Amino acid sequence: MAQPQRRPLPPARSLETEVLGVHDLATYVLGALAIVLLPGPNSLYVLSVAARRGVRTGYRAACGVFLGDLVLISLTALGAASLLRANPAVFAVVKFGGAAYLLWIGYGMLRAARQMWRERALAEAPAEDGPAAADGERPFRRALMISLFNPKAILFLLSLVTPSKTGLAAHHA
Repeated sequence: MAQPQRRPLPPARSLETEVLGVHDLATYVLGALAIVLLPGPNSLYVLSVAARRGVRTGYRAACGVFLGDLVLISLTALGAASLLRANPAVFAVVKFGGAAYLLWIGYGMLRAARQMWRERALAEAPAEDGPAAADGERPFRRALMISLFNPKAILFLLSLVTPSKTGLAAHHA
């Protein structure tokens, strides 16, 4: 009786890097470094709020960014990024919706800067921040929304942290 032929085992892979979709650690580190060093909408918003309304309000905006990033990372860990990768239409809605929201925020910031320059020409601006600006801006909430709809963060998490097609699935096949 002939024994069935066994297929050779595939080469050993590091399950930790495959599950996270990281195939080349050096590329991952360089990509993460570039993402961190390039200022995005979150950084620019926090800096502009701190410059306009003081350090204390800048910290509130930074807390909104931290919470938004925590939500994005949690959603990615729960598989939302895989959903975006599997459904191009949903990804397009998120991508273009986020871009439209950031354009709206940018327009509002340009409008506010123009108004501030006009007010400085008339009188000296107030020194320290209050609970909310006269225009009703809420730095924590706005920073949270900017962070949640930030295409840079979404694309970063989608491309570098989602499970790969050959990762975990290959180990279970």
